[in-house]
Amino acid sequence: MKTIVLMFYLAAAVSVFGQHGHGTQNPPRPRTVWLDNGLGDVHHPVTTKSAEAQKFFDQGLAYLYAFNHDEGVASFRRAAELDPEMAMAYWGMALGLGANYNDPGNTDRFARAYVELQQAIKLAPKASKAEQDYIAALSKRYSSDPNTPPATLAAAYKAAMAELVKNYPDDLDAATLYAESMMNLRPWQLWTLDGRPADGTLEIIKVLEGVLRRNPNHTGANHYYIHAIEASPNPERGTAAANRLMGLAPNAGHLVHMPSHIYLLTGDHQKAVKSNELAIVADRNYIERSGASGIYPLMYYNHNIHMLAAAQAEAGNYAGSIKAANELAANVGPNVKAMPMLEMFMPYPIITLTRFHKWDEIMKYPKPDPEMLTTAAHWHMARGIALAETGKAAEAERELAALRETAKKIPASAMLFTTPVSVALKVADELLAGEIALAKGDRKAAINMLRQAAASEAKVNYAEPPDWDLPIREWLGRALMMDGQYPEAEKAFREEIDRNPRNGRALFGLAESLSRQGKESSAALVRIEFRDAWKNSDIQLSADAFRPSGKTVSDVRTKRIKLKTGISMNYVEAGDPRGPAVLLIHGYTDSSFSFSRVIPLLDKKFRILAIDQ
Repeated sequence: MKTIVLMFYLAAAVSVFGQHGHGTQNPPRPRTVWLDNGLGDVHHPVTTKSAEAQKFFDQGLAYLYAFNHDEGVASFRRAAELDPEMAMAYWGMALGLGANYNDPGNTDRFARAYVELQQAIKLAPKASKAEQDYIAALSKRYSSDPNTPPATLAAAYKAAMAELVKNYPDDLDAATLYAESMMNLRPWQLWTLDGRPADGTLEIIKVLEGVLRRNPNHTGANHYYIHAIEASPNPERGTAAANRLMGLAPNAGHLVHMPSHIYLLTGDHQKAVKSNELAIVADRNYIERSGASGIYPLMYYNHNIHMLAAAQAEAGNYAGSIKAANELAANVGPNVKAMPMLEMFMPYPIITLTRFHKWDEIMKYPKPDPEMLTTAAHWHMARGIALAETGKAAEAERELAALRETAKKIPASAMLFTTPVSVALKVADELLAGEIALAKGDRKAAINMLRQAAASEAKVNYAEPPDWDLPIREWLGRALMMDGQYPEAEKAFREEIDRNPRNGRALFGLAESLSRQGKESSAALVRIEFRDAWKNSDIQLSADAFRPSGKTVSDVRTKRIKLKTGISMNYVEAGDPRGPAVLLIHGYTDSSFSFSRVIPLLDKKFRILAIDQ
C-alpha cells in the first residue's frame, strides 16, 4: 500500500455551509478563537504568566488530540498572542503544522512549522527543563533543508520522543505523543491484511495501554488506541476506550465519532449510529459557530456522515442510510473538482441502493459527471447488477463493458481512502460478472466468479467504513443457496460473519443454510442472533431469495424425497434463479394425476404432476 494516505491539496476555494477557504497548507484566514469547555479534561502546565494563555495552550493540545489541527494551531497562536514569551505556544503551532495520521503534510506547512519552531527554540531558555526537552525533540522533525526526506525526519522525531518518555516517565502527554510519533511512521498500515502487527505496532499499544491504566480518560490516548487496535484481529479490545470516548469531549466531533470505528467492527451498529449522529451535531455546531474551512469541515465532518450511512446500512435501516448517503454526496459534490480526494464519498448513494437491492431506484439514478470516473464506474456496476437481477442479462453485459471502459481511464494512482480505486473496481467487475452469469442460469460460472470476487475483496486495504462496502460473501452465499450447495453456503455466510460480526444479512443466510441441511436447532439459535441484529431495520429479508427456481432447463437436478405418508417421489428442480419458484415433480406409474399438497421437507405448496410410488 502506498504510504500516502490522504493528499489534502486544494487547487481552488472549497465550501461547506457557505464557508470558503483552503486546506491546512495555507494560513487560515483570521477569525475569532474562543475557549470551549467541551473538549475533554486536557491540562499540560507550561511556563506562562497568563492563566488565559495556559487555557488556550491546553485547548490547542485538546484539538490536536481530536485531529482538528487547524483549530489547534489557532488556539496555540492565541496563547502566543496573550503571552509572547510562552515557548510552548510556538512548539504547539509547529507540532500542529506537521504530518499526522490522516495527512502526510507538504513542504509549505513544514516550512511554516520550522519558522514557529525557531521561535520556540529562541524562547526555550525561559521555559522549564521539561519544556526545553519537548522543544528539542520536536526540532528533529523539521529541517531548514526542504529536500530532507520527511521519513528520515519522522524517524528522528520518534527516537527523540522515546528519550523524552524515558526521562519523564510520569508525563502521560509525552507518552501519548510518543505513541503518535510511531503511528505516523506508517499511517493506516499498523496491521497487515492477514492480521499481523507491523513493526512498532505492539509498542504503540503497550505505551497507550500504560497511559490508560493511569488515566483512563485521556482523550488522546483513547483516540489513538482505537486507531492502533481497529485493524487488528481483535478490535473488541478497543471497546472500553470507545465507551469512554463517547462522553469525554462532547464538542469535539471527531472524538465523539471515533467509537464507531470499534462499534462497526464489533457489530454494535446502533451504537455506531448514535456515535455519528452526535458527532454530526457537534461538528455542525462547531463549523457554523467558528466559520472553519478546509480539511476539517470537508473531510472530518463528512466522514461522520459516511460512517452514519454505513452503520445504518449494517443495521438494515434503508431510510436512515440513504438519507445520510444523499447528504454526503450533496455536501462534497460541489467541491470535488477543487479537492479530487473527496470523490471517494460520491459513490455511496449508489452503493447504498445496491446493498438494499433497490433496482428501480438504481435505474433512475442520474448519470454522474463524466469527470468523476470512480463514481461513474460504480454507477455502471450498480446498473448492471440491477439489470441482471431483473432478468436483463444482455443489457447488464453492456453495463459491464462500460464499467471496464471507465476503469481504464482512471489513473493507477487514484485512491479511495487507503485502497487504490483499481483494486475496488476489480471486485466490482467480478461481482457484476457473477451476477450476469447467474441471470443466464449458469450457476457454476456465477459461483466461480463470486469466489474470485471474494478473493479480490480480501485485498482491499483496511479502512472504516470499508473502501469496498458490498460484502461479497452475502452474494456468494445466496448463489450457493440457489444451487442447493447448502454446506458451502453455510461456509460463505460464516466467513462473512467472521469478517463482519452481527451482519444481519449473513446471519439470515446462515440460518437458512442450516435449516436446509436439517440443522434446525442451530438455525433457531442463529435466528435469535439475527432478530437482535436486525431489530432496528426497516426492511424484511426473504427466504425466497435463496430458493432454486425458474425456467432454464440446462440447470436441472433430479432428487428423490419420501413424504410422511410413506410415498416416495422423484422431483426436478429447474431454475432460472430470477423466476417464480417452480418445482416439477414426476414419476413413471400406470396412472398419472396431479394435485397440490404441502411437501414437509420444503414447507411450500407445489403442483405435483406425477407420483412414483
